[in-house]
Amino acid sequence: MEAAEFRDSHDNIAQSDAVVLGISTDTSAALDAFARELGLPYSLASDRTGEVRRLYDVQRRFGLGTSRVTYVIDSSGKIQSAHHNEFAIKSHAHHSIEILQALRDA
Repeated sequence: MEAAEFRDSHDNIAQSDAVVLGISTDTSAALDAFARELGLPYSLASDRTGEVRRLYDVQRRFGLGTSRVTYVIDSSGKIQSAHHNEFAIKSHAHHSIEILQALRDA
């Protein structure tokens, strides 16, 4: 599960002074319950209207649910990386850590 991968990688991500924010089309109440259940150390935001999805041009997968995309955005607001992968969920946290380490070492 993608949320758990980011939870388990949180300390590593925090070493890069990065912040994790999960965005979903679920309701705020559902996201709060999900975060409590998994013990997530980061915030989840509800995008019920799809406004954020449209702003970041996240496409619907197979015409149904929203695609899984992970962005690494630097402190100036520039997107440094966009990782799209529907099937290798664990790759999102791993890819983010690699990008953050490269940015930190640059």
